[in-house]
Amino acid sequence: MLIKGLKNKINSAWVVGNGTKLNTQIMMKAWWSQIPGLVYIDVPEKVLDPQVTVIAVRLDGPVDLYRDNEK
Repeated sequence: MLIKGLKNKINSAWVVGNGTKLNTQIMMKAWWSQIPGLVYIDVPEKVLDPQVTVIAVRLDGPVDLYRDNEK
């Protein structure tokens, strides 16, 4: 799973229903830039539901998304 444009820190991520904790990784983030990187959440195939899988993400505060006009 990929989250793009999220400026918040992710405290935890898990699968709703079975509670499986998921690993997150930030990629393509330049330390000098205000533009957030891409957040990848590793969702193992064994925890996927055939109908729908819901992922919960606990953030460090209210959702703060990057907007292109913030440069």
